Amino acid sequence: MADASVDVVLLPGLDGTGMLFEPLVAALPPWVRTTVVSYPPTGPTTYADLLPRVRDAVASRQNVFILGWSFSGPLALQAASEAPPGLRGVILCASFVRAPWPVIGTFGFMAVAPLFALVPTISQTKALLGGYSSREFRREMRAVWSQVPSTTLAARVREVLLADARAAPAACPAPVLYLAGTRDFVVPRRNVADVLRYAPSTCVTTIDGPHLAMMTNPVAAAAAVVDFIRQQKSA
Repeated sequence: MADASVDVVLLPGLDGTGMLFEPLVAALPPWVRTTVVSYPPTGPTTYADLLPRVRDAVASRQNVFILGWSFSGPLALQAASEAPPGLRGVILCASFVRAPWPVIGTFGFMAVAPLFALVPTISQTKALLGGYSSREFRREMRAVWSQVPSTTLAARVREVLLADARAAPAACPAPVLYLAGTRDFVVPRRNVADVLRYAPSTCVTTIDGPHLAMMTNPVAAAAAVVDFIRQQKSA
């Protein structure tokens, strides 16, 4: 059973492009078939707007797992709460069930386009200071952020600040894995405890790395994903 094919629907982070999944996809074995859901760079960008895309990607698939990275965790849980018949598990990577920074949740009005035009520079600086920057990483991040207007980034951050998917885990019929980075300062560790509060049976696995650990440490991330999939297939 370990080599029977499964589908993993990958939901991207704040960038919405899915480009950052490339290292993880390359590290997964051939029997794990991946589908990356990308989000429109412009237009409506609320969770309610994006949920139909996720729903369509999961529909009619057998042995399917949904992986929501950061921004997309609430979407993964909401789609799972609808109990699609082929669902076998949910993977939350560096994500949350409600606004990950409750103290600043009331400052959504400050999430405006001019501020988020600085995201590429901030991202590169954080990587350099965090010790995980490289020429390839910088090139990839420039390519990613060039696809996303600052107006869209600001809108998505405002959506994160309003996020509340706390009711979804109770309706989710499938097991949940939370994949955390050891040095994630974007979505603080308290969010793991928050997920466990509403989904107590969640399995938590930690891999070395920052918020982008699935990109910077793809072999460990892939191993954790494969181990979770095999556990569900043997259950």
